[in-house]
Amino acid sequence: MGVHTDAVTERTGGRSARIRAAALGALAELLDEQPADAITTSEVARRSEVNRTTLHRRWGGMPGLLADLAVEELNVHSPLPEDAGDLRTELRQWAERVITALNRHQAGRSPFVAALLRAVQDGHAPGELLQGRLDVLDQMLARAAERGEQVRLTAYDLVEIVLLPIYAARLLAPEPLAPELADRLVDRFLTLNASSPGT
Repeated sequence: MGVHTDAVTERTGGRSARIRAAALGALAELLDEQPADAITTSEVARRSEVNRTTLHRRWGGMPGLLADLAVEELNVHSPLPEDAGDLRTELRQWAERVITALNRHQAGRSPFVAALLRAVQDGHAPGELLQGRLDVLDQMLARAAERGEQVRLTAYDLVEIVLLPIYAARLLAPEPLAPELADRLVDRFLTLNASSPGT
C-alpha cells in the first residue's frame, strides 16, 4: 500500500512539474517574440500544449503566469550569493547577476519587469515579487551584520538604490547593460550606508 501511495504522489508531482515547465517555457518563448501585454493564455496554451482551463485554474491568468516565471528566473539567475567574507563583494556578485539575467532579454521583456508592469496595469501592488527579493536581500545584510560589518541601511534601501535603477536602466536602454553599472550602484549604497546615522 505504501509503495502505491508513493508512486501516485510521484506521478502527480511529476505531472505538475511537467505542466509548470511547459507553461513557463512557452511563456518565456513568447516574451522573446512580443510584448507581455500582447500575450494571452490562449497563446500560452497552444504553445505549451497545456489546456487553457488548467492555466487559469493553476495561475489565475496572465498575471499569475508572469509572476511565476519572474520568480523562477530570479531564483535561477540571481540567487543569494555564497558567503564571500565581505558585503561589497556579495553585493557586486548579486547586482552583476541581476544585470546578466536582464541582458538575456530584449529591453522591457524580462519576466520580472513584465510581471511588475502587468501588476500595475491590473491595479495590484506587485508585493509578492518584491517580497521575494527583499527576503533574499535581508539574508545577505543579516549575514554581513553577523560577520561584524556595519549595516545601517535596509533591504528596502538596497532595492531603491541598486535594484530598481538596474531595472529602470534596462527598460530604457536599447543596448545590454554594462557590468560596471553594478559597481557604481553598489558603491553608492555602501557610501550611503557608511554615512547613515542608523537606527
